[in-house]
Amino acid sequence: MQAWAQFYTAIAAASAALLGLLYVVVSINAAAALGPNEPISRRLTEQAFQNYLAVMMVALLSLFADISTPVFGGVTLAATASWSVWVIIRFVQIVIQGGERRAWLGAIRRHLSSLIGFGMLLVAALRMAFGWGEDYNWLAASTLVLLFSATTVSWELLTRFAKRKPG
Repeated sequence: MQAWAQFYTAIAAASAALLGLLYVVVSINAAAALGPNEPISRRLTEQAFQNYLAVMMVALLSLFADISTPVFGGVTLAATASWSVWVIIRFVQIVIQGGERRAWLGAIRRHLSSLIGFGMLLVAALRMAFGWGEDYNWLAASTLVLLFSATTVSWELLTRFAKRKPG
């Protein structure tokens, strides 16, 4: 893990900074982000927060001193598995709701990147937890996918706020 310390330090700092910025934006626009009549904005907010937190958790765990690969994989697997359940539930809700074709396809595309990132993270953590390999490359790639996914979702959320009429 020592060879990856600089990468995970940078990715932890990036996800923490972006998470903090998202928190500020959502706090300023709480009614538009979390209101009862804002299900799309609420889902966008939730997805972005969840992805940033997953990246930060993996990065911080990887920086633990002397953590063995199986322990790191097991803890990452447990946390990621619980988060993945909610990612799948959100994805199924989008598929079931349907709606306008263009908006529906955009929602599918947006959630697909999270599903891919969490899937990669689950596979890497599973392999590490059971001693089937040290998939640090897959783990790093999954954090990048989740970071980019969260940033894309955050941008979509910001554009929704900008288009919103005041009052």
